[in-house]
Amino acid sequence: MFDFNFARESFPQILQAVPLTLLIALVATLIGLILAIGVVIAREKEIPVLSQVLATLVSFIRGTPILVQLYVVYYGLPQLLTSMQAAGWHVDPNGLPPLIIAFSAYGLNAMANLSESIRSAYHAVDPGQYEAAISVGMQPRVAMTQIVVPQLVSNLIPNFTNILLDLIKDTALVYNIGLVEVMGKANVISSEGFKYLETYTDALIIYIAICWIFGIALRMVERHYRYAQATN
Repeated sequence: MFDFNFARESFPQILQAVPLTLLIALVATLIGLILAIGVVIAREKEIPVLSQVLATLVSFIRGTPILVQLYVVYYGLPQLLTSMQAAGWHVDPNGLPPLIIAFSAYGLNAMANLSESIRSAYHAVDPGQYEAAISVGMQPRVAMTQIVVPQLVSNLIPNFTNILLDLIKDTALVYNIGLVEVMGKANVISSEGFKYLETYTDALIIYIAICWIFGIALRMVERHYRYAQATN
């Protein structure tokens, strides 16, 4: 029988883990966005060797589960730092915080997905507009920032929303490396009270609420951005 009292009492405790969930998702998205822009520029300019390496990396990340990537970073990053230290770099591979591991793994995952979304949004912009702007004397940088980028951002927002929401839900896996976010807190409470359905239902409600809020907020941003473009 579902214990409503236990679920009600557990809910505030699980809710306390929301800031960590959001911290991981938002910081990783920011890291991923910055890296993705660099990846897109390198691939679109077709820089020899680098573009092929980045394309392979993106394909690898998009083709593997986030849990596998999390473990690869968890066990691989300290070894990489150890090798760098042996080569003379001033780095400390000991006691690497799990939060840094999470930022790194989820940031790389966001980079791969965002880079493909940005490339798709870029190619969706009619290249004739850029060429027309150049033909009338507009500087390439100005044409890119005033004509191409605004349309690119407008095209990107729906996919960006999906990537962010997926990342928020995927943070449930960081409990495997010792971080107690929403799902981790639910696991701890359920193991103490042996009430699994109740705490997981609490976590489900919290994830739904978080994703609903972010989904609504980003749809509002998209509508506002498209309206601003239409009126300019």
